[in-house]
Amino acid sequence: MKQSKGESGMEKTKEEKKGLFFRFINGVEVIGNKLPHPFYLFTILIVVAIVLSVIFAGVSVTYESASSKGTGGEIVTVTIKNLLNKETINYVTQNLYSIYYNFSPMMMMGLLMLSIGLAEQVGLFGAFIKRTIAGVRPAFVFAIVSFIAINANTASNAGILGCTAVAAAVFASMGYNPWLGIILAYAAGNAGMSANVFVGNLDVLLSGINESVCSSLGIDTSTVHVLQNWYFMFACAIILTVVFTVVTTKFVRGFIGEAKDLSLIQIGSSDKDLSPLEHKALRNTAIAAVIYLALLVIICIPQNSVFRADDGSLVPNSPLLKSVLTLLFLFFMVTGIAYGRTTGALKDWNSLPKMLAGSINSMVNFMVIALPASLFIYLFNASNIPTALGAAGAEWIKTSGINGFGLIVFIVFFSTFLNLFMTSGSSKWMILAPILIPMLYAIGFSPALTTVAYRIGDSATNAIAPISSDVALIVGLLGKYNTDKSKTPGMGTVFAGCMPYAIATMITELLILGVWWAFNLPLGPGVTMFIK
Repeated sequence: MKQSKGESGMEKTKEEKKGLFFRFINGVEVIGNKLPHPFYLFTILIVVAIVLSVIFAGVSVTYESASSKGTGGEIVTVTIKNLLNKETINYVTQNLYSIYYNFSPMMMMGLLMLSIGLAEQVGLFGAFIKRTIAGVRPAFVFAIVSFIAINANTASNAGILGCTAVAAAVFASMGYNPWLGIILAYAAGNAGMSANVFVGNLDVLLSGINESVCSSLGIDTSTVHVLQNWYFMFACAIILTVVFTVVTTKFVRGFIGEAKDLSLIQIGSSDKDLSPLEHKALRNTAIAAVIYLALLVIICIPQNSVFRADDGSLVPNSPLLKSVLTLLFLFFMVTGIAYGRTTGALKDWNSLPKMLAGSINSMVNFMVIALPASLFIYLFNASNIPTALGAAGAEWIKTSGINGFGLIVFIVFFSTFLNLFMTSGSSKWMILAPILIPMLYAIGFSPALTTVAYRIGDSATNAIAPISSDVALIVGLLGKYNTDKSKTPGMGTVFAGCMPYAIATMITELLILGVWWAFNLPLGPGVTMFIK
């Protein structure tokens, strides 16, 4: 059938728009990768932080700081500190090793990559994929990874980084470019800070800060609780899963490209069908996994369980969730050993340390980058520049004269801007909440609505926040799973890959909030958008 001119023109317009978008994110990657190697970039940032601290030394900002425990706030004056002082220099020179080794992303991923690397080397991931989701449509795989990653932040950063590492191995085992799994899981996990079907540690922290602010100002705290944003976040988690699947299929997969040479990374057997031995190994692995999980459940059952909080609860803030990283490490160790011993990939117990050593070798590049990264983050925070900047910005919003839904949108974008300098979600909210909550409460906006606006802006750009300590880790992970020797991953690769998700998250959640606003829907159980 002959195609009409109108149809041809529409398709051409769509291709042009798609081409423009690809040129945009390609430009982001090119510019980002023209930056120095992350090792040198963080070294330069150390110098910049020191210079700024010298220039602005003595500048003070006064604000009311909130408590995350609901005990009321206090007036705090923060002064930018010159980093070239005896105390700071002595501390850094005497404690550089602790600043480095206590760098949380390195500690978390170093432990997790030991066990994930073992499971990967013995071929567990490849066999599991062939047994379960091999042959299904890619969109289905993208949806599963998106949903799991969005909800992985229930376990905070450990959940996000763990999901990212697993996604890389799974995508490689399926024959997809593992970079796609890394970017998708990392972006989705960070977006999940404002979208989740579960209650996480951040919900506890933010509700505690809200209670502190409200109680100190005489604001009703009956609607301030850990579920204050749950209805909204639940809807966002479901909708963002669909949106991320579409974004991955239509944009990011084409940008990342297909895997060039999967033989460059260890992913186990590449045969299409499982052998009888692999079937047996998977059965033994499943038995080992069930026993492990059953023991964990049994340990959690008693009211005085070591994994329960003091009040007997398992969620949202308990030793169980704080132990997620260790539990994941043990899970992949148990299943990896069970599979490897059955197939013979793990020939004897002496082979185990060698395989674990091979797993940790993949972290060497990141360990190098982590040295200047950890020092920069320590010095930047020690200078008090991020805190002063956040407090000054919040005061400016207070006097800006913006109101209505426009004020909510402005807070979203301000939170996004603040992410360039300060990445801790709870720390930013401790500064902003004492100013924004009473200001918006005075014009009829509930504390929960103010919190939602902040969370949207904070989560949308977490994955592309340049000073995030996780960026260096993701660059290292991209290096480990590089299937194209002609490409060298850099910060530009991370930012360009995550940019479509950041834009999609911002637009989607603002639209959802617009619907909530228009119909005055409850944000959580018993929590309204506006003050009655």
